[in-house]
Amino acid sequence: MNIIIFGYAGSGKGTQADLVAKNYGLYHVSMGDELRAEIKKASPLGKKIQSLVNSGTLVPDEITNMLLMSVAKRHKHIIFDGYPRRDGQLQFLIKNFKIDAAFEISLSEKEAIRRMTSRRICPKCGRGYNIIYLKPKVSGVCDDDGAKLVGRADDKPDEIQKRLAIFNKNTAPMKKYYKEHKILHVIDGNRPIKDVFKDIDKVLKKIK
Repeated sequence: MNIIIFGYAGSGKGTQADLVAKNYGLYHVSMGDELRAEIKKASPLGKKIQSLVNSGTLVPDEITNMLLMSVAKRHKHIIFDGYPRRDGQLQFLIKNFKIDAAFEISLSEKEAIRRMTSRRICPKCGRGYNIIYLKPKVSGVCDDDGAKLVGRADDKPDEIQKRLAIFNKNTAPMKKYYKEHKILHVIDGNRPIKDVFKDIDKVLKKIK
């Protein structure tokens, strides 16, 4: 089973992807995490990705596709988080994988901005938090290693507006394909995590 999960940054799609992966034995591919991991390596490719991210430019398809296929060689069943983001990536994905469902975690722009500005990350281990609904046990401190949490570099106001605009222009139109192929499932992302997952789980139980 292969699944796509998408929505505005801050919609909670990463959290839901983790839950789906855990409950259904899928491998959670977060393209954002894959790109950040490459940046952390400080490889020539990682430096190129960092430059693109800093400029607010989307990473070229040839890079994301290469990272994706590298993962696919090791894992048969995948939930795609943050990919595809535009039509070229969608065409690549459907050519190489059978997609069983596409979940949109629906959220207003206003709520997405509120959630993104509330995100925090551990600079040591990379674990993510949100001071609204995924709080650390001790305020401002990572549960795993005690490091002081920081805001994500890509969650600054200007960057947030760029990302929302890119989503509306490139990612949202792909819903037409998902709808035409009867794999689109729109989930209300304004509710608690467990309630969002319940709706996703109902769909997946019918597919499994």
